Amino acid sequence: MSPWFAWVTQSCLLGLFGAALLCLYRILVGPGAADRAVAFDTLSAIVIGMICLLCILWESSLYFDAVWILTLVGFLGSAAVARYLARGRLFP
Repeated sequence: MSPWFAWVTQSCLLGLFGAALLCLYRILVGPGAADRAVAFDTLSAIVIGMICLLCILWESSLYFDAVWILTLVGFLGSAAVARYLARGRLFP
């Protein structure tokens, strides 16, 4: 891997880490449940992006299966929270 590509990857990781901190702040301080749900969904996408960048940086495809699982869990969690906020319950 070229040094420039490694530097760009590490810079992107640093930016995603900063965004994750902002999402954690919104989860802890958020004024409403919808704000916290959106921040949690964004945080899960950020963690998935960080795992992908680490796989690129380490030149390994070992954790790409974990990315698929986290993507599915994040989507199902977001759908469940959205349904709960819309109806007040999960099941009809």
